Order: sequence, then structure tokens, then C-alpha cells
Amino acid sequence: MIKYRMKVCSVAKIRKIDELASKEFGIDLSLLMENAGDAIYSLIVNELGINKRFIVIAGTGNNGGDALVVARRLFSCGSYVEVFIVGDPSKYPEPAKKNYELVIRLGIPIKVIKDVNDLKYLEESLRKCDVIVVGLIGIGLRGDVTGIYRDVIEIINNSNKVVISVDIPSGINGDNGRVCGIAVKSTYTVTFGMPKYGNILYPGYYYCGKLYVSRLSYPPKLYESEEITVELNVPIPPPERVRWGHKGVFGKFLTVSGARYYYGAPYYVAYSFLKAGGGYSRLAAPKSIIPYIASRCSEVVYIPLEETSEGSIARGNYEYILKIIDMYDVDIVALGSGVSLNEETQELMRDLVGSIGKPVIIDGDGITAISKDLNVVKSRKASTVITPHLVEFSRLTNLSIKDISEDPVRILRKFCKDLNSYIVLKGAHTLIGFPNGYVYVNMTGNPGMAKAGSGDVLTGTIAAMYGIGYRDVGDAVRMGVLIHGLAGDLASEELGEDGITPDDIMNYLPKAMKVLREDLDLIISRYMPKVL
Repeated sequence: MIKYRMKVCSVAKIRKIDELASKEFGIDLSLLMENAGDAIYSLIVNELGINKRFIVIAGTGNNGGDALVVARRLFSCGSYVEVFIVGDPSKYPEPAKKNYELVIRLGIPIKVIKDVNDLKYLEESLRKCDVIVVGLIGIGLRGDVTGIYRDVIEIINNSNKVVISVDIPSGINGDNGRVCGIAVKSTYTVTFGMPKYGNILYPGYYYCGKLYVSRLSYPPKLYESEEITVELNVPIPPPERVRWGHKGVFGKFLTVSGARYYYGAPYYVAYSFLKAGGGYSRLAAPKSIIPYIASRCSEVVYIPLEETSEGSIARGNYEYILKIIDMYDVDIVALGSGVSLNEETQELMRDLVGSIGKPVIIDGDGITAISKDLNVVKSRKASTVITPHLVEFSRLTNLSIKDISEDPVRILRKFCKDLNSYIVLKGAHTLIGFPNGYVYVNMTGNPGMAKAGSGDVLTGTIAAMYGIGYRDVGDAVRMGVLIHGLAGDLASEELGEDGITPDDIMNYLPKAMKVLREDLDLIISRYMPKVL
């Protein structure tokens, strides 16, 4: 297996690394700027070749200085290069100012864009070029992109040319991936030191195109620092599936799920556990719905429960459910998928969360239940996994979706610590938070998986990872999320994104597990940014 680890940081953290690089190691900004330009030049050589016409568009900050180094390197190798500077060049700080002066001395054609009247020159040059290198606005972006900068980005995006972004696509917020009014749609992005949150979180990741990372001259001590507590979710080798194992060896699972008219959730949770490699799956559900689910899935063992008048699980089942967990020595329990919002059932979910002494996964309506009393989670001794989508996380935290989207990593970290829980914030590039505040960003998955029932498959998959031997709950959660997304990707390749269903995701779980067991390097090469 390729040894691969990639941490991800905030804008403030990369600036701190720059400061430490200078103070502790004597690595000044001029060297880092030269490294940055060389890294993009290397990408061009490897991916595109230098026998092309290049336009370099630079702002008047250090991001623009990096782009000017690229212009010098291309010019020195005989490429045709034109430079357009947006803004007042007299505002260049050092060492970007030095690179601006070098571009002039080298005789590289240069044009300053100050207002809309200058845009015609840019449009004319872009029509003739092959590749655009953009270092317009870097991680120092504040507020929305407006004025001449917005006009320039619109022209770039309408050019239909290959676009290479310097560090981060101009217009993307480096801390949350948000598009600040408008952003450069890139073919390639080379980010420096390590990815920033905005390079990895959507929609920023989409705007990056193919993402590369250059370590510049940073020593590993800085970019592998224990103070950086976010990283990409890379595959962990699975435990051996022992030849003499029986169903109990690969996990004993119970899901308490379902209600009248909610047949899919319990089915997907219970069956996906088996499809992902788990050994023994039991489903405790309202007795009236079990015959229907059993007709679809005879592999699961069913436990009929008494019902409320609305067809949900009655609170009177409390002692019986705890007895089942103890009697069958259940390893892990899932609660809440499709149990409805019936108040009696909601109370039962809270009672069970507070009483079960085994790892518990809480999903769906179970999240609504605990959001009314978070103390039942805080007081648990065994591990707790909560799997909300953004709306459910908003309900759980009592924060608006807008506020969460502005700072998702920090907010997730805070609530994982507060609840002493693993929280899987589902979405494009799902975030996996640990009770100690560490966060992993998952890279598998696709928008075709945005279907009702997909989250129920995830719940069963996480439980399966625990069952097959990832006995560190955090590892089980990470690999459950990774495998779930990989199964969705394999399904979409075969069937197309639009039409894949939770059944398709579930049916590709065995193939996803096969990839995890046989070719971890394939997962790394497919999903993780390449280091230049």
C-alpha cells in the first residue's frame, strides 16, 4: 500500500505555517513563491507541455506573485506568454513586487487591467491562447468578488480554455469552499503546503478541477503537525476475514427501526449490514410491517414489536429490546431509522440511547429524538455515532444551516466534543468528527446518492465495519463512510448517476469491499490529491 496521509488546514493555519517556516527554518516568502511557481510549471510540463500559448492573469497580492513566477519559467523555456495584471501594480508587496519587476525586465508582454475598457485586450488574447494561469485572488479573499475582478473571472469562465488556478480558484472562500459571488472554474489547481478547507469542501472542490498539492519547501514537521486536526479519510486495511469464522465472528447487529408506511429504512439498515460483510443481522420493528420486509429479505432475523395506534414502535417494548441485546450479546445497535415522529416512540428512542451499554448508531428520526434532550447522549459510557444530514445537524445544534455552512469544520468539532460522540455530517465530501475533535473528510461518493434511503444503507455499512473487525469505533465509522461512497461510485459508473437507488448502492457494497481488500492503492490514486 502507498503510504499516504494528507492533512487539511484553515487559512489561519497555513499563514501560521508560513510564519513558522520563516522564524524556525529561515524559509522566507521569496523562496516559497519561487517553489510555488516551479510547482505549477512542473504541472504544465507533465500534463500539457510547454509548446503552447499561455496567458497569465495575476492580481496584486502574493497569489499574483506566484503566477508571475510561472510566467518567468514558461518564458525562459521558450513558451509564448502574455501577462495581464488586474489592479494597481504599485501595490505589490515583496517578493511579488520583485517578480513583477523581473517580468518587465525580461520583456514579457504585460498589460495592466484597471477598468472595463481594458477588458477587450484580455478577451482578444484569450481567444488566441491555449492555457490560462490564474493567480487573481488567493486565500486572502474577503467578501464577494465584485467590480473588475468579477468581470475578469466571467471572461475566464466563458473562454473554454484550459485553466490552471494558483493555490485556490479565485473567488472560493479558503475556509469553507463557498463561492463568493463568482469563482474561476479550473481545469487544474495546485495548492501549496496542504489543501485548505476551501480546496476540499464543495463547491470549492468542484471549482478546483483536478487538485494537486505541492509541499514547497515546508519541512514535514510543519504540515504533519499534531496541531492540525483535519485530514482526508484514506483507506485503512481491513481485518482478515478468518477462514474458520462463523456468523457471530463477523458481528451481531440489532437495528430498532421502522413504522407504518416506513418499510424502506429498516430494510436498508438491516440488509446493508450483511451486504457489507456483517455476520448476523436482527431487525426489531413494528409487527405489522415485518411480513412485508421479510418477503424482500429472508436473510435477516426479525423481532416483532408492539405498536402504537399510529403503527410506530410502542414505548412498552423498552425492557424487551434491552433483553434482546443482552440475550444475544449484540455487538452494535442502530436506532431511529424510519421510526416516525410519534411522541411515544421518540421517548422510547431517548430511553434506549441512555440505557444501551453497547456502541449505538443514531440516525433519522432518532436524531430528532435526541435533539430534544442531548443529555441522554452526553451521559453515555459506550461509543455513540450520530449520522445527520445538514438539516438534522441544524436541528441537533440549534444553529441555522447558513451558520453551519460558513464554518462547518469548527462547528462539527465543537459538537463532537460537547456530545462525546462521533458525528457523520452527511453530504458531498462527508465530514467525520471524532469525540476528541479530530475531523476526517471523506472523498468518495457522488450526487446520484442523494436519495431517500441512502443514509440507511450507510448506517448498516458502518455497523458492518465494526462487525467485521474494525473494533476501534472511529475506524469503523471512517471505513463505513468510505465504502458506502465507493459503492455509490461503482454503481454510478455502471448505471449512471441519475438512476442509482439505495438498492444499487447496497448491491455494490460487496464489490466495494473487494476493492478495499485487494487494491487500496486504487482508492488512493483515484480519490486523493496527487503530491507534486
